[in-house]
Amino acid sequence: MTHVSAQPVAHADAGRRFSLRGSMAALVLMCVLPAVVGSAILMASLFQLKQAHMEQQAALVARTVLADLDSELSAVESALQVLTTSRELHNGDLPAFYQRATDALGHGIVINYLLTNPQGQQVLNTLVPWGSPLPEHGTPGQLWGVFAQRKAVLTHLFKGPVTGEPVIAMGVPVEEAGQVIYSLNVGLSPARVSQIVSRNAINADWTVAVLDQSGTIVGRNSQSERYLGEPTVPALLQAVTQRGTGTFETVTKEGTPVFTSFVTSSRWGWRVVVGAPTAILQHDMNRYLGWLLGSMGVALLVGLVLAHQLAVRVLSSVRGLNDAALALGRGEAVTLPRVQLREAEAVGQAMLQASDMVQRVRFMARHDPLTELPNRLLLAEAATHQLALAARQQRQLAILALDLDGFKGVNDTLGHARGDEVLKTTAQRILQTIRAADMVARVGGDEFLIMLTDATPEAAMETAQRLVAVLSVPFAGVAVPVSASVGVAMFPHHGADLQALSIRADAALYEAKRQGKGRATLSPEPSEKAKARA
Repeated sequence: MTHVSAQPVAHADAGRRFSLRGSMAALVLMCVLPAVVGSAILMASLFQLKQAHMEQQAALVARTVLADLDSELSAVESALQVLTTSRELHNGDLPAFYQRATDALGHGIVINYLLTNPQGQQVLNTLVPWGSPLPEHGTPGQLWGVFAQRKAVLTHLFKGPVTGEPVIAMGVPVEEAGQVIYSLNVGLSPARVSQIVSRNAINADWTVAVLDQSGTIVGRNSQSERYLGEPTVPALLQAVTQRGTGTFETVTKEGTPVFTSFVTSSRWGWRVVVGAPTAILQHDMNRYLGWLLGSMGVALLVGLVLAHQLAVRVLSSVRGLNDAALALGRGEAVTLPRVQLREAEAVGQAMLQASDMVQRVRFMARHDPLTELPNRLLLAEAATHQLALAARQQRQLAILALDLDGFKGVNDTLGHARGDEVLKTTAQRILQTIRAADMVARVGGDEFLIMLTDATPEAAMETAQRLVAVLSVPFAGVAVPVSASVGVAMFPHHGADLQALSIRADAALYEAKRQGKGRATLSPEPSEKAKARA
């Protein structure tokens, strides 16, 4: 047997520190203690590695749920913003707007539409027939923020005055001549929040919950009806109040000890909390402990060579997985390191899956899942840059609002699956018609926004006419006539930002439909009065 001497260690007042490699060297010299020391160090390394992995998974699930929830709420806000521009509302034709709002209701998160005036009185409520008396009380005070802050507001969970059921409300301002004349609100279903939570929960034993700004539970993947409207546990409430994101150990409402990760929505202040039971980790550790204790006898016989090899394997695996974990934490693509332990390899595979999920979430947050076109968020980011560039270079830019004529008939007669195929084909036709430097985004069911960079009004109208032509060609397997109407707005003549240009393009689109559909219309030059207001 080759004799290996340990390197001298300097004495110090502080306690000594040993690396895993140093412990294995001591194992060689101390033939009686090799298995004990090796088992303790290996167990500690694996425990920390698995705990870190579980916490990372919990944090990833929390971010995934939050991204899904923010996407849903952003879609609701966008739909509200579209309704605030309706002609019926600004013309004071409230019965017609009531019908329009009723028609806009679907089967998703929205329960009803509600219009309130600056005095806090309900003007219309789609839960109550038009002309019937409206509730005088029950509208949450948070909606006053719409008038005070002139921006969208999301309330805490409260009891609806009409249904008597828990509900959340979102309100956006309706402005006229620079004044907020109404607050247009929707009631949102907590059950939909629980559905979003449940479809992102990767393990039935984990607890995933959504808290409103006050720490009240508004959605949960298990026993949601039991705990809906209740405050979260005090320790968690204190943590989420002090920090926007974090990980720590606590207990669930059922009293189950969990590793808890939470994140906060920067837009709405809601929190997503994910709890992974500590018992899962303890069970795995007990299994590993039994395996290690059973192998101690073998470790005593193997001696120096096996002790050295084990140290190399553990250190190599831990270093490789640590690098992968750091890359995952930075949001970078993870490359599976070369490891020599099965347990470490399983963790590495899980990190690869987590990395793929992060990349998918990033893509889905900025793209339409059906057509894979950019969504309104990505278009807004690109438009901000292009508008600033166009302003500096004194160039023009066009925003086209496109809507399919007759698309509802496809869904009604042929089903939504065929309608989805029509939308995919529409997206491809648009991409084949516009330039590579231009951009198209799907912003609604059959609604698209197109940004044409460095385009004159003549070029924009030419492109719009070509789009009308290519989208009037019959779609495969669709006997229902489908065409397209397009509204065109120009920067800087019709607005200085995407919102203003979109409103003008939508108005031109409505004019095209009014004139008979299947055509393109350029928004007229703004009046001198409108220019003065701008």
